[in-house]
Amino acid sequence: MCGIAGLYSPAEKLQPGRIAPMVEILTHRGPDEGGVYESERVHLGSRRLKVIDLVSGTQPIYSEDRGVVVVYNGEIFNYRQLRSELQAAGHTFATQSDTEVLVHGYEQWGERLVDRLNGQFAFAIWDGKRLFLARDRMGEKPLYYARDGRRLIFASEIKAILKEFPSAPAVDESFWVFDTEVLGRTIFEGIREVPPAHLLTFDGDVLDVRAYWQIPAGPIADRSESDLVEELRTLLIDAVNIRMVADVPVGMFLSGGIDSAAIACIARPETAFSCHFPLGESFEEIEYAKLVAERIGARHTIVRPTPEQFRDRLGRIVWYLDQPIATASTISEFLLAESARDQGIKVILGGQGADEIFAGYVRYLFMLAEERLAQVEELANYHALARFFWNKFAFGDPAERYFELIRRTQPEDRDAYVHLVRDLFSRHEALLDKMGHFDALVSLPSLLTMNDRACAAHGLENRCPFLDHRIVEFAFTLPPTMKIDGYTTKAILRKALRGIVPDPILDRKDKKGLVVPFQQWLNGPLRPWADALVDKLGRRLDLPSGFNGRGGFDRSLYTRVCLELWFENFFPDWPNVS
Repeated sequence: MCGIAGLYSPAEKLQPGRIAPMVEILTHRGPDEGGVYESERVHLGSRRLKVIDLVSGTQPIYSEDRGVVVVYNGEIFNYRQLRSELQAAGHTFATQSDTEVLVHGYEQWGERLVDRLNGQFAFAIWDGKRLFLARDRMGEKPLYYARDGRRLIFASEIKAILKEFPSAPAVDESFWVFDTEVLGRTIFEGIREVPPAHLLTFDGDVLDVRAYWQIPAGPIADRSESDLVEELRTLLIDAVNIRMVADVPVGMFLSGGIDSAAIACIARPETAFSCHFPLGESFEEIEYAKLVAERIGARHTIVRPTPEQFRDRLGRIVWYLDQPIATASTISEFLLAESARDQGIKVILGGQGADEIFAGYVRYLFMLAEERLAQVEELANYHALARFFWNKFAFGDPAERYFELIRRTQPEDRDAYVHLVRDLFSRHEALLDKMGHFDALVSLPSLLTMNDRACAAHGLENRCPFLDHRIVEFAFTLPPTMKIDGYTTKAILRKALRGIVPDPILDRKDKKGLVVPFQQWLNGPLRPWADALVDKLGRRLDLPSGFNGRGGFDRSLYTRVCLELWFENFFPDWPNVS
């Protein structure tokens, strides 16, 4: 993991050392070394975690004539192939790092460099005339920016931007609706996220942010199931293998599910880390994780978070996250990363992304079941009765129905949010692809932020093979029945992994995921602590009502606790809490 930061001030001469505070606060992302580029108008900084080329890969890295300079966070997994192409074209390399491919690739191909990259990345290039920023296709590596007059400020984490850009809280209705901000927004006034698969250019006058890739919408593959299963198996094995390239030890986070089991059984790392809550069947997956660890012969470390650790660490976790996100699994992820660091691991593999692209979420089954019922001839004249029995939105507009399923509060302008869902849904024909595309852009970013920040906080780099863009593109050209067959989720993935992953994992029906007993904790031993935080938050701003009761999946109390901890980290005196 690395961290980058930069300032471009076309109307103001930057004093030497101006960028130092921004770089320093990112030290956790790159504990091994740091470096800066400074000119009168542009400062670039980097903190580096050494993963590839431990000797000569110090950033910033320059072109042969020093006319192009780059700072970079991430990994380019096909860098060796690109290096060979660029050397054949006459470029001379001074290092063995993947970073240098970006400099010479920009010289050779300009902005279209990004089309050739298979990786997870956020980088900034200064060519003497303009600043060029880019972020990977699925948003695995973070990148934020703020425009302050004619100045542009950017960094891997928001807290670095705050060193140069005075912000204020911007908690609006959309935060409460989704438990986080979405589609490039943040809860810091004036600070935005460079969206996944986007470029940002700034020449001192014009700021331009535009997409260079998007999740494909077909056409649906017209090939036999056996051919598609074999292609997926080949793609997945290659995606895992190229993510094993590192000059440091590689481990992985192992749950009891299909996704991490697939990666473990292909990669066969020497060390695996799992989380366990010994609180009954609802949280019990550790036996499946043990099965996989034993199958691959990995040293298996199990962490067991406690409510006291949750209470004592959550404030610092929110600081690392920069803002609350829509998952309560952060304590598990952070403790797993801490354990990996303590055992000398520097690269972690994980299974994020498979649920969105191969239809793994149980809520997809509910939506499909309703779609199927709507087509039953015997019920054709009784949809009004079904709406009375279930919900007034039943058998209606799928976008409206899905919003009703995922919303956390009831917004005042509900139609605006339904329109957002409908717009993203409109890009695909099949309901499964509509939901997967929406979740890839709206809910997956919280999970990727959690992965990124947990690993960055402990000097690790995380890698997610399922987010290889080749696999994403493949998945969104599949017939829907190859994703969900009857009530079997990830159907094609299960078939592709038969013989690789143990059958008890592939045949599981009781999907759980990384479930944290935060409700038991917040409503039990931690209730006085939680109530005090929510009371203080209520004196800062008006809290919404109308939370969407979700039983064991309700995060409303957790979200309010995290938001108050966010205020205490970043705006403790706002507005003026006594």
